[in-house]
Amino acid sequence: MKKFGKYGRAFVLGFLMYVLSVLPYLITRGLPFFLYGDYNVQQIPFYMLAHRAIRNGELLWNWNVDLGGSLLGSFAFYLMGSPFFWITIPFPEEYIPYMMPFIMALKYATATTTAYIYLRKHVQRDISALTGAFLYAFSGFNAINIVFNHFTDAVAFFPLLLHCFENLMDVDHYKDHYRTVLSGKRYISYVLMVAICCVINYYFFFGQVVFLIIYFLVRYVKGNRPQVVFRMFARALIGGINGVLIAGFFIVQAVLALSGNTRLDNFLNGYDTLIYSSEKLVWDIVKNAIMIPDIIGKGTIFYVSDVKNASLGIYMPMFGISGVVAYFLLNKKKADWEKTLIKLCMIFAFIPFLNAMFSMFNTNYYARWFYMPLLFMAMMTMQVVERGRSEQLKLGALVTTLSFLAVLAVAFIPAKQEDGTFAAIYKSANPKYLWPAIISTAVMCIMLIVVTFLFKNGQHIVKLPFSKTGKSLKYRIHRDYVVFGFTMVAAMITTTTVLYNGSRLVSDYGKEKWEEQMLNTSPDIDLSDFCRGETDSTSTNYDMVWGIPSVHCFLSTVPAEIFNFLEGTSGLTRTVETTLPTSRIGLRALISTKYYYENAIINKEGIFAEGDGLPGYYLVDSQNGFDIYENSNFIPMGFTFDYYITESEFDTVDKKSADLNIVKAIILSDEDAEKYGHLMTEISAADMTCEVTELDFATECFKRKQTACTSFVTSTNGFTATTSDLEKESLVFFSVPNSDGFTATVDGVETEIITADYGLMAIDVPSGVHEIVVTYSPAGAGLGMVLSVIGLLCLVVYFLVWHKRNKEYEI
Repeated sequence: MKKFGKYGRAFVLGFLMYVLSVLPYLITRGLPFFLYGDYNVQQIPFYMLAHRAIRNGELLWNWNVDLGGSLLGSFAFYLMGSPFFWITIPFPEEYIPYMMPFIMALKYATATTTAYIYLRKHVQRDISALTGAFLYAFSGFNAINIVFNHFTDAVAFFPLLLHCFENLMDVDHYKDHYRTVLSGKRYISYVLMVAICCVINYYFFFGQVVFLIIYFLVRYVKGNRPQVVFRMFARALIGGINGVLIAGFFIVQAVLALSGNTRLDNFLNGYDTLIYSSEKLVWDIVKNAIMIPDIIGKGTIFYVSDVKNASLGIYMPMFGISGVVAYFLLNKKKADWEKTLIKLCMIFAFIPFLNAMFSMFNTNYYARWFYMPLLFMAMMTMQVVERGRSEQLKLGALVTTLSFLAVLAVAFIPAKQEDGTFAAIYKSANPKYLWPAIISTAVMCIMLIVVTFLFKNGQHIVKLPFSKTGKSLKYRIHRDYVVFGFTMVAAMITTTTVLYNGSRLVSDYGKEKWEEQMLNTSPDIDLSDFCRGETDSTSTNYDMVWGIPSVHCFLSTVPAEIFNFLEGTSGLTRTVETTLPTSRIGLRALISTKYYYENAIINKEGIFAEGDGLPGYYLVDSQNGFDIYENSNFIPMGFTFDYYITESEFDTVDKKSADLNIVKAIILSDEDAEKYGHLMTEISAADMTCEVTELDFATECFKRKQTACTSFVTSTNGFTATTSDLEKESLVFFSVPNSDGFTATVDGVETEIITADYGLMAIDVPSGVHEIVVTYSPAGAGLGMVLSVIGLLCLVVYFLVWHKRNKEYEI
């Protein structure tokens, strides 16, 4: 019970410290908490959309994710595996925005507790472990990633994964058993922890696996015989496989739902594997280790665009790199696995392909693995601090402080600007976000010097005035508690500074309108028949909260078929967001886009406000600051074509000039064209690029509209549609991603779903009126469940064997 009391203390302190860090903004700006960027337009909309879907039992396909997508596949990376998200499910949807800062406080509290659990094995005193836990949980990495709410889940549970891994390795480490010893509870704990981390976030889990392999090689190979090393590795590998199998029900669906996503297909190559595009990036890594890091998207000194969303931050409150420097000095003549690990991490950070291996070798620069070496840096720091006021720690403090001053000197070096004038370098990149970081880091450098140079080892007598007798009270306080208190303050300063920089990116007025327009109201429009809308760039993902299907979607993890459709039909390369150029009127009609919402309050330079609106759209209403435009060329779902063109022929077309003709012909693969081409007339590339008037385009849209389904009803299981009275056998086109897992019937008879327009659906339907039922069953759901059952059975069998035959050998 005493141990759990210490865990509870760590948890409560971590929770309260985060709440105190965010409290100034809750007071000055009020709830719900408002930050900037992805936090406002991704994290909260995602939470609300998924929360609503789960409470409504809509667990499979979701129609409000771009053109549609699997709920689990779309949000597995963001929240579906997060225990903190599931905590919100019992609460009403409207509570979600108000709960978000307290959910984050729970994450920080968990990170503090798990770091304490891990560090307690490696330091001598409880107070040191707790102080180190603050360095980890309230690091600059965690602070800047508050905007990416889901990152903190991985940070929170990694120390526990490492703790279980070490416990498992200790069964054999520096031992030579005459027989293989079953590790019992240690193995079971490790397996379950692997499963949990795999489910929490598969992207971060991949990086954790890479790191554990490196950690194993660094720490456990040396000093053990090959047979013992093999046994240890086999133990970890088998347990890891067992854990991934248990997570199969979740991870298989998540992976298959994203297979083919172009975001996963971009790999480093050429010189990019060895050298960063700018030498400033290397200096930026160093800078973010010795001072409060730049917020996401707003770099300052040494800034290059590559780090815009890289999560580059490795700063430990107050200490910076002082403890690590001191540790190296204390052990400079000693071979040490901790030193080796940090040296390797430094090499990995500075060489692109080694850095990228934690991110599946993606071409984008990410530093989203830095939280793992941070845990060891915190451990090394506290091991040094426990030795007292050593000369090495003093030197480390001076190195950190002088490094910080050197960065400031660089910031003020005059440089020639584009207009020919000279100015300090810092003025060229977001100076208003640099100053708070400079001031806060300077304060913490002073705190570091004070605690390192002025407080001796052991107890100190502090005189407290204002006693009842008029005499000073003497209070004894140990130096460890001084360090502990200073670290708590520094941790909150770090978090508060980052929150300050982030929150002021958007004005109070912007926050007010965001709350009013996204959270508290939604457009009152006719949605009796299925249609899609589109918000302008100032109101991204608002329609997720409104519960309205949209063609403007800021979400990376959408079905691969959407990427293929946009690239194939329109030459649009989607990365993290679907945004249609204003010139693509044909594309909008093809995918049943009916409304455009222009935020007349926030977007003073909107396309309609500037007189360059979408042709064929007309104003139908103005509500709560939104001007709502309706598409006169809207085509309901499920329509037919008179013409077709093959993919090989369409690939030769200039996609931009073909936009207005895209509603004229369906695009089929060469194989499907041979099979179904007799139902329509083939046209050539020249026919798709011929000049089209607005009247001709409107006429084609009207023809498609005449053949559209008279009924189209969606559900989480797919959709049901009733066709118009078709004159002949036809391919009925639906702008729904043809993802694995869909099956179709026409009047109860199973029918093939054809991939049309590079990624969407078409179904062969006889003449007359027919009922089409398209059913969705997530790809890999059955396989995933089988793998999970196998994994659980393996664990149960292991437990029974260990309990029955080898309990006496438990370590």
